[in-house]
Amino acid sequence: MATGNRKRSATGKKSSSGRKTNSGHKRNTKKQQEREAEFTREVILWIVVAVSLLLFISNFGFGGTIGGTVSRFFFGLFGIISYIFPIVLLVGTFFAVSNQGNRVAAVKLVAVILFVAFLCMFFELISDGTDAKSAMDAYRYSFDAKSGGGLIGGGLSHMLCSGFGVIGAYVIDVIVLIISLVLITERSAFRGMQKGGRRVYESAKISNERHRERVEMRREEREQREQQRRMDRKVEGVAIDTKLIPDTPQKRSQDISEILPEDMIDLPEIKEEKHVTLTAGSTISNTTPSAFSDEALDAMGQALAAKTELFAAEEEQVSFPIQMEEPKASRTVAEEAPFVIPGRPDPAMAFGMEQGAEEIPYEEETDTIPLFGADLESEPLPEETAEDVLPVQHETVVQTKEMDNIPEEMDVEIVPPEKEYVFPPVTLLKQAENKQGDTRKQLQETAMKLQQTLKNFGVNVTITNISCGPAVTRYELQPEMGVKVSKIVNLADDIKLNLAAADIRIEAPIPGKAAIGIEVPNKENVMVSFRELVESEEFQNHPSKISFCVGKDIGGKVSVADIEKMPHLLIAGATGSGKSVCINTIIMSILYKADPKDVKLLMVDPKVVELSVYNGIPHLLIPVVTDPKKAAGALNWAVAEMTDRYNKFAEAHVRNLKGYNAKIDSLPDVEGEPKPEKMPQIVIIVDELADLMMVASNDVEGAICRLAQLARAAGIHLIIATQRPSVNVITGLIKANMPSRIAFAVTSGIDSRTILDMNGAEKLLGKGDMLFYPQGIPKPVRVQGAFVSDKEVSDVVNYIKEENGQVSYNAAVEEHMNNAESENMTVSIDSNSGTGDGRDAYFADAAKLLIEKEKGSIGMLQRYFKVGFNRAARIMDQLEEAGIVGPEEGTKPRRVLMTQEQFEQYEEEYL
Repeated sequence: MATGNRKRSATGKKSSSGRKTNSGHKRNTKKQQEREAEFTREVILWIVVAVSLLLFISNFGFGGTIGGTVSRFFFGLFGIISYIFPIVLLVGTFFAVSNQGNRVAAVKLVAVILFVAFLCMFFELISDGTDAKSAMDAYRYSFDAKSGGGLIGGGLSHMLCSGFGVIGAYVIDVIVLIISLVLITERSAFRGMQKGGRRVYESAKISNERHRERVEMRREEREQREQQRRMDRKVEGVAIDTKLIPDTPQKRSQDISEILPEDMIDLPEIKEEKHVTLTAGSTISNTTPSAFSDEALDAMGQALAAKTELFAAEEEQVSFPIQMEEPKASRTVAEEAPFVIPGRPDPAMAFGMEQGAEEIPYEEETDTIPLFGADLESEPLPEETAEDVLPVQHETVVQTKEMDNIPEEMDVEIVPPEKEYVFPPVTLLKQAENKQGDTRKQLQETAMKLQQTLKNFGVNVTITNISCGPAVTRYELQPEMGVKVSKIVNLADDIKLNLAAADIRIEAPIPGKAAIGIEVPNKENVMVSFRELVESEEFQNHPSKISFCVGKDIGGKVSVADIEKMPHLLIAGATGSGKSVCINTIIMSILYKADPKDVKLLMVDPKVVELSVYNGIPHLLIPVVTDPKKAAGALNWAVAEMTDRYNKFAEAHVRNLKGYNAKIDSLPDVEGEPKPEKMPQIVIIVDELADLMMVASNDVEGAICRLAQLARAAGIHLIIATQRPSVNVITGLIKANMPSRIAFAVTSGIDSRTILDMNGAEKLLGKGDMLFYPQGIPKPVRVQGAFVSDKEVSDVVNYIKEENGQVSYNAAVEEHMNNAESENMTVSIDSNSGTGDGRDAYFADAAKLLIEKEKGSIGMLQRYFKVGFNRAARIMDQLEEAGIVGPEEGTKPRRVLMTQEQFEQYEEEYL
């Protein structure tokens, strides 16, 4: 038995030790597996970090060839979301690894995947609009352009657009995005709305309870005040035919005495109680004479005497205390002012004093207190006479603001202040339309097409920048090394054909940049509003009084110019190109910027209808001149004014208008001697020069030339506009003295060269599209001018007329203008040409000769036409001004710029 028991115990020990060994081995295996799994997770996390970083830097072109290829693949897969895909990948991997086995975390990961997929679809819908692509088309587009929604977005977009339409696809996409966000954040939008509504309800409830408490407190205070008034027995008005019988008999008052004037002069300085005796059954009157006439005062004096005797004879009398206060300096009626009858148009008045009308205090408002006794408040008060007025001692006469008849004894000298110029508000102008123009996708497509077109002709370029303006977009190209600029310029027609554009303009190169600019018209133009420019900081902060809003440049920036720095401006363009609108913009800018004391305008409008709307504004020296013959006189007055100003500058030892006005400000005021007046700047605007040149060419040209040469320092500036930019209108003398120019759309390159001395204006689109060429810049700048409608101009002018009153014109200017011809004050310029239009008689023959020879020189003209050197040189200068020959090139012959056909066209138009 014992042996058997030992065997069993040994067997039991062996089996128990075996079980312990197995369990220990399992625990070690589990720990080892956990360590291996943790190691694997860490390795995976580091790999994901490396991949995410490589993808991120490859998206911006720093990943090398392999990185760029992988980045392109992911762009094709996810589209523009590929920029944030590395971040999503990294965060999502960390979240998944750290929450392994968590069901909520799995739901959130699925929601993140849905959010990314439908966000790709959203960007695909935005980039394509109604033109839904297939998945592979979307992949190729995103692969190349790094935009759109990629393969995922394109596939979802194509599927949903085909089944539900574009709007349905948008709705489904937005709903899925919202659901995904709710699942990710675990926050419900409706729960927030419910909480917000509950807060609003509780706030309204508390506010309502507080309002009720305030109303209750006010009611209690009002009742307490009413009770206190009844206890004090204050009387503010007494009705007619009312018997004042007290509950207990009152002792006869002993306060009735003779009324002396000295008792009525000074008002009491403190509150004092006065007793007024009223006879039972008597009536009371409270009628105020309208202007305190002598008849009314006499009647009041008689009434006072009669009532005093009557009070002395009566036996039963009643006295009531009346509280009186000294009138306050704030010109308001005290609450306890006596005898105010409510509901009457005339002010209440208590008689018992004989002070002069000049001592009557004025009161702006009268506060009434209820009558004594509740039964008296509802009785109407009929008219009474002055004989029934109750006398009261030491009382004031109350006058309200309705009594505006001032006595003659009061001599109040009112000096009206000098009326300042009222600037028109910007609300008179039309608000800018909220229009965007070409989309980014359209600009990118045009850029790719432009790059491909040049590549087809063997010119490889890189598009470095795209500047989208209101009407034109400029694509800046950087050609490869070894590509000539002229090669791109010569491809202008081919580019225009491939882009299907109305016209293009090539700026080669762009000033200050190593790039070539190709300007292509936008498919959707955006109108530039004048109000937008007036409200801009560039215009508001400009220090000059004669600055004006030009428009927006090709980059969409506001362009503001200063006439003072130009100092004269030539505007030219064909009919309907925007020339008159530009002049209106300049004038309206001055009206919004300058005071009439600082700037004066002199307008010449031979077309009659363009500038006549401005008649009546205070800035005009004289009404708008519409007669071409008087216009020459007006310009000659400006020459005389310029000369007179220079004489004054010499006497004051100053150099310009600014120095003269500064010296006037610094002069001390001397009694008896008038201080010299400051001089305003004068802007002369001529709307149509061609008509003036036809009527009085010599006089007009001479005056314009003298003003353009000398008038800048005198503060006189010229703005000349014409719709016929020919050499017989814009002569060489005028053009040489007008350094700043604005060219609108013209019909030919000849007109463009006449205005700007270069081609380019013939490529403009019209409707405010201009080349702005101010003094001091190397090349003209393309600007889209602002549009101001006739209604806006009319509204602003009418406002200025109404707010600033009548305008007095300068009679001296009108007299000088009307007598200009008789006084022989015109300025003429000698012309050595053989024709009336300023050209030599051999002009046409010389042009034909040079075109035939394809070169030109002064010696050639001398030999062929047998003329002297001076005349041949003048003929050559005239040919250069007309754009037939080029400028001098040293000893080389001049280049001929026109063909025979072009000259024949020119000859038909201008000769």
